[in-house]
Amino acid sequence: HLIRTSTAGHIFTVLDEKNEKVNDATIWLAGHEYKPDQKGRIVVPFTSQPLRQGIVIRQGNFSSLDHFQHQSENYEFKAGIYVDRESLLNRNTTKLVVRPALYLNGTPVTLSVLDEVKLTISSTDRDGVVTTKQGNDFKLFEDRETVYDFVTPARLAQISFRIDAKVHNLSQNKKVDLTVADSFVYDHKTNRWREI
Repeated sequence: HLIRTSTAGHIFTVLDEKNEKVNDATIWLAGHEYKPDQKGRIVVPFTSQPLRQGIVIRQGNFSSLDHFQHQSENYEFKAGIYVDRESLLNRNTTKLVVRPALYLNGTPVTLSVLDEVKLTISSTDRDGVVTTKQGNDFKLFEDRETVYDFVTPARLAQISFRIDAKVHNLSQNKKVDLTVADSFVYDHKTNRWREI
């Protein structure tokens, strides 16, 4: 069999002795039979207790014992966050560029499963006064960066960008919070912005 990860779970493709796809095989796992869809793919949901599992692959009167690593459902949200530091001037309109990626057990998956995506920009001026701006329904794209224009606050000393999102964890039947963030501070010794 071949196995890959998707947001629905483990997807099995069963092959015969000629390495050709079998469309009518089933998988028995822990007393439950998983049947194929119209394309012959068998979906086994993730588990809340990951372990190496024995499975029985069956087609007609033929059965085969095998094993696989039954994984839990672990999402990781990453993003490249870029801002032109030279444009962080008083009251200047600056572009924030975000290139996001979502991983499930280390495998890239679609961003369409993300809900309630929001951007928070927190700025601190030279007097230590913090200002926060929040934008709900922040759009993320699979095929291109998200570009967001904002006005740089006066006398800026530090600025932080945070993107929050939720994803529905099917194995736990609940929404899980995901966050990615980046911050920049003005270094008066070098008169330059640096990432922190």
